[in-house]
Amino acid sequence: MRILLWLLPLVLSACVVGVRPEPTPTPPVRPAPQPSGFVINARLGLPAYPGSAALKREERGGSSEVDFETRDPLDQVYAFFHNWLVGRGWVRTRLEYKGPATRLEAVYQRGTERFTLELDQQGRSGRYRLEIDF
Repeated sequence: MRILLWLLPLVLSACVVGVRPEPTPTPPVRPAPQPSGFVINARLGLPAYPGSAALKREERGGSSEVDFETRDPLDQVYAFFHNWLVGRGWVRTRLEYKGPATRLEAVYQRGTERFTLELDQQGRSGRYRLEIDF
């Protein structure tokens, strides 16, 4: 019996299976959020959407096109830009949703200046395209 008690720890230690922890998945590389001084449209001074990451920006003759990423819904993203513009004296004269409510077009005016804002949510990817056309 003593021999069995002495062999028990040896037998149990031989039964221990080496367990390796599973590797932690690496998150996908996402573009870094833009600094607070980043503007979407220089003519307007329109700032980037808070917490968004700009992917591409082009500007030509006062008009601009920007691709950016955020997980926020279309209405929330548009509300930010609309409120910013209204706060600077711009008046929306038209708003039209296009497609299955993933794209909208708005026209703004202040005095004799006028521009079109198009915001396009590209699927459910979190990517948006914002165009400002004077």
